[in-house]
Amino acid sequence: MNRFFISPELISQTNISIPDDISAQIRKVLRLKDGAQVQFLDNLGWVYTAEIRYLDEKNVYAEILEKHRSDGEPDCRITLYVGLTQREKFEWILQKCTEAGVSRIVPMITERSLIRKPSDIYGKKERWEKILKEAAEQCGRGRIPDLSQPVFFQNAAESGNEADISLFCWESEHQKTLHEALTFSNNKIKSISLMIGPEGGFSEDEASFALNNHWIPVTLGKRIYRMETAALAAVVLSLYEVENLL
Repeated sequence: MNRFFISPELISQTNISIPDDISAQIRKVLRLKDGAQVQFLDNLGWVYTAEIRYLDEKNVYAEILEKHRSDGEPDCRITLYVGLTQREKFEWILQKCTEAGVSRIVPMITERSLIRKPSDIYGKKERWEKILKEAAEQCGRGRIPDLSQPVFFQNAAESGNEADISLFCWESEHQKTLHEALTFSNNKIKSISLMIGPEGGFSEDEASFALNNHWIPVTLGKRIYRMETAALAAVVLSLYEVENLL
């Protein structure tokens, strides 16, 4: 069933006003017929199953059949701090980590990032938000992940106490696994921050700064992953561990 995120302001008790861009997609691209069922999402966690109704050749609306909470949202909120990299890799991270269940993505500029200045990605946010939206629609999410403005590493590291637990994924850590860090946490974990470095990894100074700001160093295993693989693996493994602890 086709799914579309729309503004909650367009939803009434019985009907949904469909904006022009989605209306054009329904009519011209998907060629859905009058009475076809689709789902609309308000980005607040609610899903509306509705039937398409044609007013004329150009205008459509939808009649609500059912409203229910989305079951595609994890109970634990994951914030992913990830080093900025070349466009294809970063967009892959956005898409796949959305599918995996990330709640917020914070692009990060580190000592070894390929992109070193916020101005280098000027004008990209609209495209990136579209990628997040389409990925969330495709995979059954009830919310689109938040995309923050890029931050420098020091600013990111200083947020280490904002989540229930903050994990610093570091190739120089060989003892504490992500599983151990989450399993032996004394509190019920409802939020996790994950930090993934750039292609060249974190510098020693960056690692020391993070550890001094409440980040727990963890290993993702015996092999060193590419950054996009590490980002996806960290999100998937974290949610798996927490969902099995809840």
